[in-house]
Amino acid sequence: MNFFKKYIALPERFGYFPYVWLLFLFFPISYAYPYRTLKQQMMMLIILIFVVAYRNSYASTKWRFGWIWVQIITSMILAMMIQALYLNIYVAWVFGSIPMHRRQFRWFYGAYMGSIIIPTVYFYFYYGQQMGGFEWVGIIVYGLFCALSPFAAHSIQDFNRKNRQLMQTNERLTTMIKQNERQRIARDLHDNLGQSFSMITLKAEYARRLLTKAPEKVPEQLLEIEQASRHNLQMVRDIVTDLRQVTIAEELIQQEQNLRVAGMLLFTKNEVLSKSLSQTNQQVLAQCIHEAVTNMIRYSRASECDIQFEQLATRFQMKISDNGRGLRDSDQVKSNGIPGMRERLATLNGELMITSNRSGTCLTIEIPAEGVQA
Repeated sequence: MNFFKKYIALPERFGYFPYVWLLFLFFPISYAYPYRTLKQQMMMLIILIFVVAYRNSYASTKWRFGWIWVQIITSMILAMMIQALYLNIYVAWVFGSIPMHRRQFRWFYGAYMGSIIIPTVYFYFYYGQQMGGFEWVGIIVYGLFCALSPFAAHSIQDFNRKNRQLMQTNERLTTMIKQNERQRIARDLHDNLGQSFSMITLKAEYARRLLTKAPEKVPEQLLEIEQASRHNLQMVRDIVTDLRQVTIAEELIQQEQNLRVAGMLLFTKNEVLSKSLSQTNQQVLAQCIHEAVTNMIRYSRASECDIQFEQLATRFQMKISDNGRGLRDSDQVKSNGIPGMRERLATLNGELMITSNRSGTCLTIEIPAEGVQA
């Protein structure tokens, strides 16, 4: 397996698309069959060199650019031997997908276009009189396709590269959020509980000494220890409650990962409006997002999830919609998420409205705007 990955398979970051081009090798290989004559055997040798150069051009080694030159030369030779101009597309997608300086790109692009123009001129002098207008139109269209292919490959690979970088950045931000939360908890425990427990320890030691010197003062110290312990207990409960509170932004990060695993995309609009909500309102809406996305993954068979936020005059509105099959009665029976959402929203004097058809389902959630009495 390691040998296959190291010497045969293409790098995973390029995906499966480079393998698709290998299907076109069926034509030159079949053209060289049955490989008996010297010309046929030389043709197979050149094809083999071309395949090795194609694979190694994707590898991140110091010989990568050399292999691209080998690929350009062998593709031009095969084009002139068997009129296989389509092999130049291999070269276009290879050097168009690989990160390189503009100067290097211009060099390869010039050589690549030369490997197309030279065989074309060759065919013109030998077969030009036999070709009609239809054939020349095909050559012109193919020439334009070849000329634009490196730029198309570069755009696709650049788009995929930016998507990978964005996913990595999101993962790093998630890790940073968790780390900052751990540091905040540690700071709260040290600054608050740590000092309080130190005071309890000192008072317990003082009370122990008073048992022999002034027993009548011991109850007072024990009462203070009891009060400090109750205060610490309440502080622990407050910290645990605060840990259980999730903001809308944190919930969206988590649900985006869940949707990606389920093969669905998340789109949001006006997400920044949710930052102005109180912690209590964010907690309730985050729980609604969690329930809605969970049901969407289970029952909707959708490919997209869209969440929109809107600040109305006296209401704050959140819409959660999908492009699935629509909500069925059996789905509502199976899921207790919808009644749970209504109960949570009732604590904020909010409401939940559901519209569903064959084009998808839309959950409209409204709560009173901050500072507005319901």
